[in-house]
Amino acid sequence: MLTDTVALTDPMLYSHGDPHAVWRRLRRESPVSWHEYGEHGGYWAVTTHAAGLEVLTDWERFTSTKGIFLRPNFRDPYPGAGKMMALSDPPRHDRLRKAIMGLFTVRAVARMEERTRDVVRGALMGVVEAGRCDFVKDIAARIPLAVSAELLSISMDDVEMLAKVTTEAAENSTDIDGIEAQIAHFEIMQHYSGIIEEKRRDPGRDLVSALVSAQADGLDITDEEVILTCDNVIVAANETTRQAVGAGMLALLRSPDQWAALRAGEVRLKTAAEEFLRWTAPVTHILRTAQHDTVLDGVPVAAGDAVTVWLPSLNRDENVFDEPDRFRLDRTPNHHVAFGGGGHFCIGANLARLTIKVMLDELARLPAEIEVSGEPRHIASHILGGLTSLPLTLRPH
Repeated sequence: MLTDTVALTDPMLYSHGDPHAVWRRLRRESPVSWHEYGEHGGYWAVTTHAAGLEVLTDWERFTSTKGIFLRPNFRDPYPGAGKMMALSDPPRHDRLRKAIMGLFTVRAVARMEERTRDVVRGALMGVVEAGRCDFVKDIAARIPLAVSAELLSISMDDVEMLAKVTTEAAENSTDIDGIEAQIAHFEIMQHYSGIIEEKRRDPGRDLVSALVSAQADGLDITDEEVILTCDNVIVAANETTRQAVGAGMLALLRSPDQWAALRAGEVRLKTAAEEFLRWTAPVTHILRTAQHDTVLDGVPVAAGDAVTVWLPSLNRDENVFDEPDRFRLDRTPNHHVAFGGGGHFCIGANLARLTIKVMLDELARLPAEIEVSGEPRHIASHILGGLTSLPLTLRPH
């Protein structure tokens, strides 16, 4: 087991370091390794594809109810544990997921393509006219909630405010007791608490309506749990897509051959979108807790041990991906785990895929040359991967 490597929870590793070099070493020398974590004990880090999927898919051995991310006080009870969809196991998790799954099917999401294209095209043409932009703040941060506002029970008047607070909630999630994260989550929950009765009286095809309808049909879920579930879904829906789009754009511009192939129509958009997801892996790790003594890839794991799966490492596993450190829009097959695995596979995956495909299509058609014009800034977080800033210059054809 490796204990002398760079701390995987060190923010500087992600803002100024090379976490992939660290993960590569762990995959080679100690795929399931023990790491100390301050005063709160340590955790197992899983860095290979096979072992990671074993953890993510076997909830009877590895539970989600003790928390899903490492944080300074991760041994303390997690707010919403056993109530929120992300923090529950079957059968409760399955009942909550079933209540809202109909909103996120391939067929349901396909109906949103025209709306998605209008939003993406409008945002891109706006920055072409300006001649410059910060792609993360001006494009990637604005698109996800503008596309899915109605689905997530958001009025267009609230999109900008909620986009801002979901980012604050996600980027401050390393400290669940931090005041900024608390305020951000409070604002999200305040929004949803204010519309529950409205949706009971006049339901639509949206997240809150689906949950209160399921309540009426006998689902064992309180209004508080409805609000917690909405908080969980909106933060995940906004941030994963935002980071995949932002970091994927940087990868595209740093790979001139792939950029040229996209603009020439030489790659399938569906395939290209999957490579965006593999390469960026917006969620850096997922935490599970061992339910009982077990063995993982030959390593004994004790009941109660924290077990973390490092998704970007799984997505570069040399035993699964050919040329894993090369960004290839034509990669197939592409067994990435950017959306996690098992029963907790990201419920918004179809919507994220649609948004990225439309973004790639509109970028390929964009009547402008695009260049990176400043230093990209990476998020200093071991939970959320991606960029906080990507300055670009756009020159119209």
